[in-house]
Amino acid sequence: MSQISDACGGGDGARALVPGTLRGYRTWRLLRRAPEDGALPLTSVTRGVRWAPTLTAECAPLEPGVDGLPEGAGAHRAPTAGCRCGIYGWYDPHDADILRARVFGVVQASGLVVMGERGFRAERATIAAVVTRNRRLARACERAGVAVYRRKRDLLADFPPEDLTALLGPRPAPADGHHPVTPPQRLSAFDGVVLAAMLARLAVIVLAVVTLPPLPAVMAAAAAHAGVLAFLAARAAR
Repeated sequence: MSQISDACGGGDGARALVPGTLRGYRTWRLLRRAPEDGALPLTSVTRGVRWAPTLTAECAPLEPGVDGLPEGAGAHRAPTAGCRCGIYGWYDPHDADILRARVFGVVQASGLVVMGERGFRAERATIAAVVTRNRRLARACERAGVAVYRRKRDLLADFPPEDLTALLGPRPAPADGHHPVTPPQRLSAFDGVVLAAMLARLAVIVLAVVTLPPLPAVMAAAAAHAGVLAFLAARAAR
């Protein structure tokens, strides 16, 4: 089984299936066109499964003989111990970056849930909220009752990680006694564009102040500011 599958309950060590509701985090790819059947324009990162606001898992390998799938895959209720089936989610929002994609969000898992050390595999998952600046996705989510946020930190303020100590127990300390350090977060593609645009605006303003008389310099600075705002608005609407 894969490392991600193990972390999300594949190597669960015979941990019991848990009925109930559980909060988790994950990422999705954004479809270029909205589906015609009412589904959201989102697909899973690894398997390309199209998502409705609520998705129910089935154990169905994409092709015969896929590693980690038991004989008779598809004949049992998903998820089950020792199989990869189920809808994946992470307890810690930073772990969702393992599968980097354009859309980040939070799901509420229900039905049967196999719990791993860092994540879970669930029978059903309902998308509670997403982070996006894409207007088409935002409109689809709002029609479906999915909350839309423009910033990840705002989503996490309303949907913080749950305390699962009672279910999982305290996490064991590393053997060397050092606590793990969360790696610094890389800039998203949009954040990189914003930074580049602001630096370009600053360069234009400095050049205008140095080389032009006061009135033309002010006009050039205003034009640079307006151009940056228009550019960022166009990028955010994609």
